[in-house]
Amino acid sequence: MLHESNLEKDINITDTDITFETILQEKYIPQKYIGDIKKANVLIIPNEGFRDNEGYFFPECTSEFYMFLKNHEEIETEICIDNDEFQKIELHADIIYVATLIVQYVVLPVVTSVIASYLYDKINSMNKEKKDSNASVHIIVEKNGKSKKIDYEGSIDNFEEAMKTLEQTIFK
Repeated sequence: MLHESNLEKDINITDTDITFETILQEKYIPQKYIGDIKKANVLIIPNEGFRDNEGYFFPECTSEFYMFLKNHEEIETEICIDNDEFQKIELHADIIYVATLIVQYVVLPVVTSVIASYLYDKINSMNKEKKDSNASVHIIVEKNGKSKKIDYEGSIDNFEEAMKTLEQTIFK
């Protein structure tokens, strides 16, 4: 089991069929919140299955992360699960796992900055140095009906700069 990492940065970008439209068709979408979910330009989506467990799961700090995102008026954020169905995974690792997001391309720069701020705040609350701490972040970016998935694992110190570089070139 991985408990720590000294990885500077590992970034993978892949094409994906996941879009805001396909997310709306998922069985985990709470229909009573569908109106709010349709208005959002940032959605927190669950990971399906974990090891031998079936169901939908979120990293342990997802509730805190959701509230952090909701406090930024520049983005409209919703979480794609009913409160009764919310399950979290506690990995007890030195890596900060951020919930998977799907974002509209137009808000990607803002979301990147907000995630970086969240990671810095989280590290400060843990009395650690950002250069010595790592994160695992998964962002699906949609632009004009096409989506790319960014998987970042590495230093929190490198996250924002790496993402700013990608913002300009991801759909080229």
